[in-house]
Amino acid sequence: MIRRAAAGDRELTWAKAVLLSLFIIAILLITLAWWPSYYLYWWSARDITAQKYIQSVVHAIPGFKHHTDDPYLSTRVRDAIAMGYETTVLAIVLGAAYVYGERKRRRLGQRGAEEVKGYLPGK
Repeated sequence: MIRRAAAGDRELTWAKAVLLSLFIIAILLITLAWWPSYYLYWWSARDITAQKYIQSVVHAIPGFKHHTDDPYLSTRVRDAIAMGYETTVLAIVLGAAYVYGERKRRRLGQRGAEEVKGYLPGK
């Protein structure tokens, strides 16, 4: 009887690797390009409402009752939210790649990075 390999022991053929990478690229394009762009256009369409909301929040803080808002505050908040989202998604992808690599290294029994013992022979 032929024994099937466990899910973690299967080799990744080049065809599966190409299909997997195309799928990952499509997901990354959607999450890192299309969603933030859509969000920026959505916010721009509601910019006046967003400015009034930010102003009401700032005026609710003690000591800022008569504070005048910077005209570009809404734009800065919008950009900070979009970049925070993109940075989070990218950090998740990089973290997942690191965890995958470490698990594969351990499963294959390879050693990790070692200290440099010296550059000159005999020292």
